[in-house]
Amino acid sequence: MTRRILDFVFLLVFVWACMIFGLWVIDSVIVPLQLPGVTNDTIIAIVKVGVSATMVLIWLWLWREIVKRMFWHILRTQ
Repeated sequence: MTRRILDFVFLLVFVWACMIFGLWVIDSVIVPLQLPGVTNDTIIAIVKVGVSATMVLIWLWLWREIVKRMFWHILRTQ
């Protein structure tokens, strides 16, 4: 029982740390991004949103995979 609680706590800490790091990357790298040779602000905005959305989807997929592996590991050990 204690092991499951610790696994859950570690998962939450990992997810929150990744989320804060991802938001920092978006704020410090993606928002001030300027593409050389592109003067259309709409294209730059679309690229920024696309990169940010891709980062978020990767984060969600990683979270899902970790939870699935933990779930099946718990079922196998019982």
